[in-house]
Amino acid sequence: MQKRNVLFLSSWYPNRIKPTHGNFVFQHAFASAKFNHVHLIYVCLDESLKHGQELVYSSEPFPTSIIYLSKSRIPILGSIWNYLRILLCYLRYLKKLKKDGFHPDIVHANVVYPIGFVAWLVKKIHRIPYVITEHWTVYHHSAQAKLGFWQRKMTIFSANRAASILPVSENLAKAMRSFGINSEMKVVYNAIDTDVFVPKEKIINEGIQLVHVSSLDPIQKNPLLLLEAFQQMLLTHPKAKLNIISDGDYHFFQPEIQRLGISGNVIFHGIKDAKGIAQLLQQANLFVLTSRFENLPCVLIEARSCGVPVVSTNVGGIDEIIQANDGVLVPSEDLGALVTAINQQIERLSSYQSDDMHKRASELFSYNAIGKEFTQIYESILTEHAS
Repeated sequence: MQKRNVLFLSSWYPNRIKPTHGNFVFQHAFASAKFNHVHLIYVCLDESLKHGQELVYSSEPFPTSIIYLSKSRIPILGSIWNYLRILLCYLRYLKKLKKDGFHPDIVHANVVYPIGFVAWLVKKIHRIPYVITEHWTVYHHSAQAKLGFWQRKMTIFSANRAASILPVSENLAKAMRSFGINSEMKVVYNAIDTDVFVPKEKIINEGIQLVHVSSLDPIQKNPLLLLEAFQQMLLTHPKAKLNIISDGDYHFFQPEIQRLGISGNVIFHGIKDAKGIAQLLQQANLFVLTSRFENLPCVLIEARSCGVPVVSTNVGGIDEIIQANDGVLVPSEDLGALVTAINQQIERLSSYQSDDMHKRASELFSYNAIGKEFTQIYESILTEHAS
Protein backbone atom coordinates (compact mmCIF):
# COMPACT_ATOMS: atom_id res chain seq x y z
CA MET A 1 0.00 0.00 0.00
CA GLN A 2 1.30 3.43 -0.92
CA LYS A 3 1.72 6.12 1.70
CA ARG A 4 -1.10 8.64 1.56
CA ASN A 5 -1.17 12.25 2.72
CA VAL A 6 -3.59 12.27 5.64
CA LEU A 7 -4.79 15.50 7.23
CA PHE A 8 -5.77 14.87 10.85
CA LEU A 9 -8.27 17.32 12.38
CA SER A 10 -9.74 17.01 15.84
CA SER A 11 -12.25 18.54 18.21
CA TRP A 12 -9.97 17.49 21.09
CA TYR A 13 -6.19 17.29 21.26
CA PRO A 14 -3.52 17.64 23.97
CA ASN A 15 -2.41 21.25 24.28
CA ARG A 16 -0.79 23.65 26.76
CA ILE A 17 -4.17 24.48 28.31
CA LYS A 18 -5.35 20.87 28.65
CA PRO A 19 -2.31 18.57 28.39
CA THR A 20 -4.29 15.30 28.44
CA HIS A 21 -7.26 16.47 26.35
CA GLY A 22 -7.91 13.87 23.64
CA ASN A 23 -4.61 12.02 24.12
CA PHE A 24 -6.22 9.03 22.39
CA VAL A 25 -6.39 11.14 19.20
CA PHE A 26 -2.60 11.50 19.32
CA GLN A 27 -2.35 7.72 19.57
CA HIS A 28 -4.50 7.26 16.46
CA ALA A 29 -2.54 9.87 14.51
CA PHE A 30 0.71 8.17 15.53
CA ALA A 31 -0.65 4.79 14.37
CA SER A 32 -1.72 6.26 11.02
CA ALA A 33 1.69 7.91 10.62
CA LYS A 34 3.33 4.47 10.70
CA PHE A 35 2.04 3.91 7.18
CA ASN A 36 1.13 7.38 5.87
CA HIS A 37 2.28 11.00 5.73
CA VAL A 38 0.26 12.65 8.51
CA HIS A 39 -0.09 16.33 9.32
CA LEU A 40 -2.32 17.28 12.25
CA ILE A 41 -3.97 20.67 12.71
CA TYR A 42 -5.68 21.67 15.94
CA VAL A 43 -7.13 25.13 16.61
CA CYS A 44 -8.27 26.21 20.07
CA LEU A 45 -9.04 29.32 22.08
CA ASP A 46 -6.54 30.53 24.68
CA GLU A 47 -7.80 33.07 27.21
CA SER A 48 -4.22 34.04 28.10
CA LEU A 49 -3.68 35.50 24.61
CA LYS A 50 -4.56 39.18 24.53
CA HIS A 51 -5.05 39.34 20.78
CA GLY A 52 -4.25 37.57 17.52
CA GLN A 53 -2.99 34.01 17.29
CA GLU A 54 0.04 31.87 18.04
CA LEU A 55 1.26 28.86 16.09
CA VAL A 56 3.13 26.06 17.85
CA TYR A 57 4.63 23.65 15.33
CA SER A 58 6.41 20.36 15.94
CA SER A 59 7.81 17.93 13.38
CA GLU A 60 8.05 14.87 15.64
CA PRO A 61 6.71 12.26 15.88
CA PHE A 62 4.66 13.63 12.94
CA PRO A 63 4.07 17.20 11.75
CA THR A 64 1.66 18.93 14.14
CA SER A 65 0.38 22.49 14.02
CA ILE A 66 -1.47 23.74 17.10
CA ILE A 67 -2.90 27.23 16.64
CA TYR A 68 -4.01 29.23 19.67
CA LEU A 69 -6.50 32.05 19.11
CA SER A 70 -7.35 34.86 21.49
CA LYS A 71 -10.87 34.56 22.88
CA SER A 72 -13.60 37.14 22.45
CA ARG A 73 -15.62 37.60 25.64
CA ILE A 74 -18.50 39.59 24.13
CA PRO A 75 -21.76 37.92 25.27
CA ILE A 76 -23.45 35.74 22.58
CA LEU A 77 -21.85 37.52 19.59
CA GLY A 78 -18.42 36.66 20.97
CA SER A 79 -19.18 32.94 20.85
CA ILE A 80 -20.31 33.18 17.23
CA TRP A 81 -17.25 35.24 16.31
CA ASN A 82 -14.92 32.76 18.06
CA TYR A 83 -16.46 29.86 16.13
CA LEU A 84 -16.15 31.63 12.77
CA ARG A 85 -12.52 32.49 13.49
CA ILE A 86 -11.77 28.86 14.27
CA LEU A 87 -13.40 27.71 11.01
CA LEU A 88 -11.50 30.30 8.95
CA CYS A 89 -8.25 29.44 10.71
CA TYR A 90 -8.52 25.78 9.68
CA LEU A 91 -9.26 26.72 6.07
CA ARG A 92 -6.45 29.28 5.89
CA TYR A 93 -3.91 26.91 7.38
CA LEU A 94 -4.88 24.11 5.00
CA LYS A 95 -4.36 26.54 2.13
CA LYS A 96 -0.89 27.28 3.54
CA LEU A 97 -0.09 23.56 3.82
CA LYS A 98 -1.05 23.01 0.19
CA LYS A 99 1.07 25.98 -0.86
CA ASP A 100 3.99 24.44 1.06
CA GLY A 101 3.54 21.14 -0.79
CA PHE A 102 1.33 19.02 1.49
CA HIS A 103 -1.73 18.02 -0.55
CA PRO A 104 -4.07 15.81 1.53
CA ASP A 105 -5.53 12.72 -0.12
CA ILE A 106 -8.00 12.25 2.73
CA VAL A 107 -9.10 14.03 5.89
CA HIS A 108 -9.25 12.04 9.14
CA ALA A 109 -11.39 14.00 11.60
CA ASN A 110 -11.80 13.05 15.24
CA VAL A 111 -14.87 13.60 17.46
CA VAL A 112 -17.71 14.64 15.19
CA TYR A 113 -18.76 17.84 16.94
CA PRO A 114 -17.60 20.43 16.08
CA ILE A 115 -14.74 19.37 13.76
CA GLY A 116 -17.00 17.35 11.46
CA PHE A 117 -18.35 20.54 9.92
CA VAL A 118 -14.79 21.69 9.15
CA ALA A 119 -14.12 18.34 7.44
CA TRP A 120 -17.28 18.80 5.37
CA LEU A 121 -16.18 22.30 4.31
CA VAL A 122 -12.80 20.92 3.24
CA LYS A 123 -14.60 18.28 1.20
CA LYS A 124 -16.80 20.87 -0.52
CA ILE A 125 -13.96 23.31 -1.23
CA HIS A 126 -11.09 20.94 -2.02
CA ARG A 127 -12.94 17.74 -3.09
CA ILE A 128 -11.18 15.67 -0.42
CA PRO A 129 -13.14 12.79 1.19
CA TYR A 130 -13.21 12.51 4.96
CA VAL A 131 -13.64 9.90 7.66
CA ILE A 132 -14.45 10.61 11.30
CA THR A 133 -13.29 8.65 14.31
CA GLU A 134 -15.64 9.03 17.27
CA HIS A 135 -14.69 8.67 20.95
CA TRP A 136 -17.36 10.72 22.71
CA THR A 137 -19.88 9.19 25.12
CA VAL A 138 -22.49 11.87 24.32
CA TYR A 139 -24.52 9.46 22.17
CA HIS A 140 -25.36 7.22 25.13
CA HIS A 141 -28.60 7.81 27.02
CA SER A 142 -26.73 7.54 30.34
CA ALA A 143 -24.09 10.13 29.38
CA GLN A 144 -23.72 13.30 31.43
CA ALA A 145 -23.12 15.62 28.46
CA LYS A 146 -25.99 16.32 26.06
CA LEU A 147 -25.90 18.08 22.71
CA GLY A 148 -28.20 21.03 22.14
CA PHE A 149 -30.59 21.25 19.19
CA TRP A 150 -28.17 22.88 16.72
CA GLN A 151 -25.22 20.85 17.95
CA ARG A 152 -27.21 17.69 17.31
CA LYS A 153 -28.23 18.90 13.84
CA MET A 154 -24.64 19.76 12.91
CA THR A 155 -23.39 16.44 14.26
CA ILE A 156 -25.85 14.42 12.20
CA PHE A 157 -25.28 16.62 9.12
CA SER A 158 -21.47 16.27 9.07
CA ALA A 159 -21.43 12.61 10.15
CA ASN A 160 -23.89 11.54 7.47
CA ARG A 161 -21.73 13.13 4.77
CA ALA A 162 -18.54 11.34 5.80
CA ALA A 163 -17.17 8.52 3.66
CA SER A 164 -17.07 6.41 6.82
CA ILE A 165 -17.56 6.75 10.57
CA LEU A 166 -15.01 4.92 12.72
CA PRO A 167 -16.39 4.44 16.26
CA VAL A 168 -13.96 2.99 18.80
CA SER A 169 -16.41 0.29 19.89
CA GLU A 170 -19.42 -1.65 18.62
CA ASN A 171 -21.39 -0.29 21.54
CA LEU A 172 -20.67 3.27 20.41
CA ALA A 173 -21.58 2.41 16.81
CA LYS A 174 -24.98 1.18 17.98
CA ALA A 175 -25.54 4.36 20.02
CA MET A 176 -24.58 6.55 17.05
CA ARG A 177 -27.06 4.76 14.79
CA SER A 178 -29.79 5.33 17.37
CA PHE A 179 -28.77 9.00 17.41
CA GLY A 180 -29.61 9.31 13.70
CA ILE A 181 -26.24 8.70 12.02
CA ASN A 182 -26.55 6.30 9.09
CA SER A 183 -23.16 6.56 7.36
CA GLU A 184 -21.17 3.40 6.77
CA MET A 185 -19.41 2.45 10.02
CA LYS A 186 -16.27 0.48 10.72
CA VAL A 187 -15.11 -0.03 14.31
CA VAL A 188 -11.43 0.74 14.88
CA TYR A 189 -10.26 0.37 18.47
CA ASN A 190 -8.07 2.78 20.41
CA ALA A 191 -4.31 2.37 20.03
CA ILE A 192 -1.59 2.21 22.67
CA ASP A 193 2.19 1.91 22.69
CA THR A 194 2.63 -1.82 23.31
CA ASP A 195 6.42 -1.29 23.40
CA VAL A 196 6.01 0.85 26.52
CA PHE A 197 3.17 -1.06 28.17
CA VAL A 198 4.91 -4.39 28.70
CA PRO A 199 4.89 -6.83 31.63
CA LYS A 200 7.82 -6.70 34.04
CA GLU A 201 8.82 -8.73 37.04
CA LYS A 202 7.17 -7.16 40.05
CA ILE A 203 8.99 -5.81 43.05
CA ILE A 204 7.84 -7.72 46.11
CA ASN A 205 5.56 -5.45 48.14
CA GLU A 206 4.10 -5.99 51.57
CA GLY A 207 0.58 -5.36 50.33
CA ILE A 208 -1.59 -5.65 47.25
CA GLN A 209 -1.13 -2.76 44.80
CA LEU A 210 -4.26 -1.48 43.05
CA VAL A 211 -4.13 1.15 40.29
CA HIS A 212 -6.85 3.48 39.05
CA VAL A 213 -6.36 5.95 36.17
CA SER A 214 -9.09 8.42 35.24
CA SER A 215 -10.18 12.06 35.22
CA LEU A 216 -11.94 11.43 38.57
CA ASP A 217 -15.10 12.91 37.08
CA PRO A 218 -17.66 12.36 39.89
CA ILE A 219 -20.44 11.36 37.51
CA GLN A 220 -18.78 9.33 34.77
CA LYS A 221 -15.84 7.75 36.61
CA ASN A 222 -17.72 7.31 39.93
CA PRO A 223 -14.60 7.40 42.17
CA LEU A 224 -16.69 7.34 45.36
CA LEU A 225 -17.68 3.76 44.53
CA LEU A 226 -14.00 2.92 44.12
CA LEU A 227 -13.12 4.43 47.51
CA GLU A 228 -15.96 2.62 49.28
CA ALA A 229 -14.97 -0.70 47.71
CA PHE A 230 -11.34 -0.15 48.66
CA GLN A 231 -12.32 0.51 52.29
CA GLN A 232 -14.15 -2.82 52.44
CA MET A 233 -11.29 -4.59 50.69
CA LEU A 234 -8.91 -3.38 53.41
CA LEU A 235 -10.80 -5.52 55.91
CA THR A 236 -9.30 -8.55 54.17
CA HIS A 237 -6.07 -6.99 52.89
CA PRO A 238 -5.14 -4.24 55.40
CA LYS A 239 -1.75 -3.47 53.80
CA ALA A 240 -3.19 -2.85 50.32
CA LYS A 241 -2.49 0.42 48.51
CA LEU A 242 -4.70 2.25 46.04
CA ASN A 243 -2.59 4.22 43.53
CA ILE A 244 -4.55 6.95 41.70
CA ILE A 245 -3.27 8.69 38.56
CA SER A 246 -5.34 11.65 37.43
CA ASP A 247 -5.41 15.21 36.17
CA GLY A 248 -8.62 15.72 38.14
CA ASP A 249 -9.22 17.44 41.46
CA TYR A 250 -8.03 14.90 44.02
CA HIS A 251 -8.60 17.33 46.93
CA PHE A 252 -12.34 17.22 46.23
CA PHE A 253 -12.36 13.63 47.52
CA GLN A 254 -10.19 14.18 50.59
CA PRO A 255 -13.13 14.56 53.01
CA GLU A 256 -14.55 11.21 51.84
CA ILE A 257 -11.13 9.55 52.12
CA GLN A 258 -10.81 10.88 55.67
CA ARG A 259 -14.33 9.76 56.55
CA LEU A 260 -13.61 6.25 55.29
CA GLY A 261 -10.35 6.13 57.25
CA ILE A 262 -8.24 5.09 54.25
CA SER A 263 -5.92 8.10 53.84
CA GLY A 264 -2.86 6.06 54.81
CA ASN A 265 -3.55 3.56 52.04
CA VAL A 266 -4.42 5.90 49.14
CA ILE A 267 -1.57 7.37 47.09
CA PHE A 268 -2.28 10.16 44.60
CA HIS A 269 0.31 10.43 41.81
CA GLY A 270 -1.18 13.31 39.81
CA ILE A 271 -0.58 13.43 36.07
CA LYS A 272 1.75 10.85 34.54
CA ASP A 273 2.92 10.38 30.98
CA ALA A 274 2.73 6.99 29.26
CA LYS A 275 6.02 5.80 30.75
CA GLY A 276 4.95 6.87 34.24
CA ILE A 277 1.61 5.07 33.95
CA ALA A 278 3.37 1.98 32.61
CA GLN A 279 5.80 1.93 35.54
CA LEU A 280 2.95 1.93 38.06
CA LEU A 281 0.99 -0.69 36.14
CA GLN A 282 4.05 -2.92 35.92
CA GLN A 283 4.15 -3.08 39.72
CA ALA A 284 0.38 -3.37 40.16
CA ASN A 285 -1.54 -6.50 41.06
CA LEU A 286 -4.92 -5.24 39.85
CA PHE A 287 -6.43 -2.38 37.85
CA VAL A 288 -9.87 -1.14 38.96
CA LEU A 289 -12.33 1.04 37.03
CA THR A 290 -15.77 2.04 38.36
CA SER A 291 -17.26 4.11 35.53
CA ARG A 292 -20.98 4.62 34.98
CA PHE A 293 -20.51 4.99 31.22
CA GLU A 294 -17.58 4.60 28.82
CA ASN A 295 -16.68 3.83 25.23
CA LEU A 296 -13.30 2.09 25.09
CA PRO A 297 -10.95 3.29 27.86
CA CYS A 298 -7.29 3.23 26.81
CA VAL A 299 -6.25 2.54 30.41
CA LEU A 300 -7.90 -0.88 30.33
CA ILE A 301 -5.95 -1.75 27.19
CA GLU A 302 -2.76 -0.47 28.81
CA ALA A 303 -3.39 -2.62 31.88
CA ARG A 304 -3.94 -5.67 29.65
CA SER A 305 -0.76 -4.93 27.75
CA CYS A 306 1.18 -4.80 31.04
CA GLY A 307 -0.32 -8.16 32.02
CA VAL A 308 -2.36 -6.66 34.87
CA PRO A 309 -5.80 -8.22 35.44
CA VAL A 310 -8.77 -5.87 35.47
CA VAL A 311 -11.87 -5.42 37.61
CA SER A 312 -14.26 -3.01 35.92
CA THR A 313 -17.89 -2.07 35.69
CA ASN A 314 -19.51 -3.58 32.61
CA VAL A 315 -20.49 -0.44 30.71
CA GLY A 316 -20.13 0.81 27.13
CA GLY A 317 -17.69 -1.14 25.01
CA ILE A 318 -15.62 -2.51 27.89
CA ASP A 319 -16.87 -6.07 27.41
CA GLU A 320 -15.45 -5.94 23.87
CA ILE A 321 -11.88 -5.69 25.17
CA ILE A 322 -11.95 -7.42 28.57
CA GLN A 323 -12.46 -11.17 28.42
CA ALA A 324 -12.23 -13.89 31.08
CA ASN A 325 -8.46 -14.15 30.49
CA ASP A 326 -8.04 -10.46 31.30
CA GLY A 327 -10.19 -9.95 34.39
CA VAL A 328 -13.81 -9.68 35.47
CA LEU A 329 -16.67 -7.24 34.87
CA VAL A 330 -19.36 -6.30 37.38
CA PRO A 331 -22.63 -4.34 37.15
CA SER A 332 -22.36 -0.57 37.48
CA GLU A 333 -23.17 0.85 40.94
CA ASP A 334 -22.99 -2.62 42.59
CA LEU A 335 -20.68 -2.14 45.59
CA GLY A 336 -21.05 -5.71 46.84
CA ALA A 337 -20.24 -7.25 43.47
CA LEU A 338 -17.24 -4.94 43.08
CA VAL A 339 -15.75 -5.84 46.46
CA THR A 340 -16.33 -9.55 45.87
CA ALA A 341 -14.71 -9.35 42.43
CA ILE A 342 -11.64 -7.52 43.75
CA ASN A 343 -11.11 -10.05 46.54
CA GLN A 344 -11.65 -13.00 44.20
CA GLN A 345 -9.23 -11.67 41.63
CA ILE A 346 -6.57 -11.18 44.29
CA GLU A 347 -6.94 -14.85 45.21
CA ARG A 348 -6.42 -15.96 41.60
CA LEU A 349 -3.65 -13.56 40.54
CA SER A 350 -1.31 -16.46 39.80
CA SER A 351 -3.73 -17.80 37.18
CA TYR A 352 -3.19 -14.83 34.86
CA GLN A 353 -0.54 -15.17 32.16
CA SER A 354 1.01 -11.73 31.73
CA ASP A 355 2.89 -12.52 28.53
CA ASP A 356 -0.23 -13.93 26.88
CA MET A 357 -2.23 -10.86 27.90
CA HIS A 358 0.43 -8.63 26.36
CA LYS A 359 0.53 -10.64 23.14
CA ARG A 360 -3.24 -10.41 22.68
CA ALA A 361 -3.18 -6.67 23.36
CA SER A 362 -0.40 -6.17 20.80
CA GLU A 363 -2.33 -8.03 18.13
CA LEU A 364 -5.39 -5.82 18.58
CA PHE A 365 -4.27 -2.41 19.84
CA SER A 366 -0.65 -1.78 18.81
CA TYR A 367 0.26 1.16 16.58
CA ASN A 368 1.01 -1.25 13.76
CA ALA A 369 -2.33 -3.07 14.06
CA ILE A 370 -4.44 0.10 14.19
CA GLY A 371 -2.32 1.90 11.58
CA LYS A 372 -2.85 -0.94 9.11
CA GLU A 373 -6.61 -0.82 9.71
CA PHE A 374 -6.71 2.91 9.03
CA THR A 375 -4.60 2.53 5.88
CA GLN A 376 -6.86 -0.18 4.47
CA ILE A 377 -9.88 2.07 5.09
CA TYR A 378 -8.19 5.03 3.39
CA GLU A 379 -7.29 2.91 0.37
CA SER A 380 -10.81 1.57 0.01
CA ILE A 381 -12.32 5.06 0.16
CA LEU A 382 -9.77 6.65 -2.18
CA THR A 383 -10.13 3.82 -4.73
CA GLU A 384 -13.89 4.33 -4.73
CA HIS A 385 -13.45 8.12 -4.85
CA ALA A 386 -11.23 7.84 -7.94
CA SER A 387 -13.60 5.59 -9.88
